[in-house]
Amino acid sequence: MIKKILIGLVSFIAIILLGAVFLPAQYHVERSITINASPSAIYPFLNNFSEWDKWSIWASLDPNQKLTVTGEVGKPGHKQEWDGPINGKGSMTIESYETNSFIKMNLKFDEPQPMLATSKFELKADGNQTKVIWHNEGDLDFPIGRYFGLFLDSMLGKDFESGLSKLKEVVEKK
Repeated sequence: MIKKILIGLVSFIAIILLGAVFLPAQYHVERSITINASPSAIYPFLNNFSEWDKWSIWASLDPNQKLTVTGEVGKPGHKQEWDGPINGKGSMTIESYETNSFIKMNLKFDEPQPMLATSKFELKADGNQTKVIWHNEGDLDFPIGRYFGLFLDSMLGKDFESGLSKLKEVVEKK
């Protein structure tokens, strides 16, 4: 009986590990929205982490988190750190930018699960409107992270959609 249980357990673990080999090692989540404003009206809400509480879904989900913003606004090294009971602990730092066109940030999640990611906002003008595209991508740890990756698009995607809708609302009211 114990032998059958051990064989079953080893077989289950082997199937989990083998399955993970065939799953993607990276993820990419992307959402977009069209805002009735110029890129120059939108960009200050993206490149200044002190403005994120006006539209970020995560700020509203964890109102008790401690936020710290450092560095020169909009420049490489501009950083926001958070530590809260819901969002965990981490930071995002501007890596590169082109004013009114794009911002690329490095994300570092320390808790509850360590992870590194890259996030990017692109602004594409079209007449009196701007398409804002929000990308997020990163590597997935083997084996559990690869299974988790199967759900990232639906989980993060909802938050991106909510955040972009709130950004649209804030910018268009201004």
